[in-house]
Formats: sequence, C-alpha cells, structure tokens
Amino acid sequence: MVELGFKTWNIFYSGKDKIDLPTLEIASKDPDFGFRRKSLEPIKNYLKGKSLSMHTQTKRLFTEKSKVLRELEIKTLSAEILACSYLGCTELIVHLTQRKLPPDEVKQLRTLIKFAKKNKVQLLYEPNGDFNGQTFLYNVGRFRDLNVNLDLCHLAMAVEHKTLNMDLFDFLSQIRDKVVYVHASGYDGKTEHVGLSKGTLDWKAVLSKLDMKKVKKIIIELHNLKHFNETKKQLELFTK
Repeated sequence: MVELGFKTWNIFYSGKDKIDLPTLEIASKDPDFGFRRKSLEPIKNYLKGKSLSMHTQTKRLFTEKSKVLRELEIKTLSAEILACSYLGCTELIVHLTQRKLPPDEVKQLRTLIKFAKKNKVQLLYEPNGDFNGQTFLYNVGRFRDLNVNLDLCHLAMAVEHKTLNMDLFDFLSQIRDKVVYVHASGYDGKTEHVGLSKGTLDWKAVLSKLDMKKVKKIIIELHNLKHFNETKKQLELFTK
C-alpha cells in the first residue's frame, strides 16, 4: 500500500504546527544537514524507524555552463547518495536540465544511477515547473532504470502554461510504468504549492491514470497546516 509522507525543510522543527508522519522526505539544503558524522548522526538517531527519502540541493543537473560548477554538482549529488545510504534514505529526488540530454550527459547520469544502486539508493527524476512533456519523455527513455517522481504542482504548471506541449493523458500513459513516487500539492494559476483542492489540476484523474501498485510514496509538499490536513485527508480517502 502507498505510504503518505511529508517533505521537510527543517528536520528538527518542533513548533506547535509540527507535522509528524512515519514517512519523511528530507531536503538536503536543510541547515542541519551536512556531509560529516557530527551532522548526520543526530539526524539518523532522530529519524530512526521512519521511512526516509531525500531531495537533492542541486538545482537542475547539467544546466550550469561552468565546468567547475558542473563538476561540483556531480560531486554534491554523489555525496548525497552516500549520505542517503548512511541515513537509510531509499530514494533521492533529482531535477535535470530542461533540454534533451546529449550522449555525454546520459553517460554521466548512468554512472550516477549505477553508483546510487550500489549504495541501495534509487535516483528519481522529477519534472521541473513548466517542463516540456516531449523532452521529459525523451530523457526518461534514455535510461532503463531511471524512475519518476511525478510532481503534481509542476504538472499543473506545465498544463496551465501550455508548456507540456502534448495531451495530458497521452503524457501520463507514456510515463505510467515509470512513476513510483508522487509530490502532492497544487497550483492555482498564480501560487505554487497550495492544497490539492485549491489547484487547477484534476489530481484524482491524474492519479487514476497511474499504476498505483507501483507508487510507493506520496509526499505532501505543503507547509500551510490547514492545506496540509485537507490534502492528507483527501489522499487517505483516495488511496483507501
């Protein structure tokens, strides 16, 4: 059965509106996160027993033109894979450039996917906001073992702004077998990451087109507690 979880930018947040679920996605740009034992050990102990994943702090892989900064992104992602392995995060979410990947970048990403798999971490490809559906499908098609995190907010943006450049349900039918993870939030035409019911996308129709037996986690990407609770209740009813 699919796990419902929450994305956090503050691992140790303890305010009155604290959200506590057994499934959690960590943002590696969290100030408490770091690539050393002193930072990772408290996180590992604090989140012991939870089902964990992570979102990379790299922006859009292969977008940076500087050779040095591009190499820095690759090294950062490699370090995040090792941190995931240490913490027990089973998935690491990544974004790629908006354009089609040339052969050299495909080769680099294949090396990263292989490295992640060796460390028992699955890299997942998330579409950017206002992404082009044909480009996304082209890039996914270059990799036999690269699965997808379908971000409902980003999908809504691509539909609303007409950058998807193809029929929504045709797009969904072509990625259906690749989607194993979902980011849940809405886009209302102006604001990103609102509650699902506030958004323009028919999210139930979208999820109904996926193979929900393959979707392991749905991560709620909201920090308005009212929107979060409403969205969580709707997803619980949908996945029951």
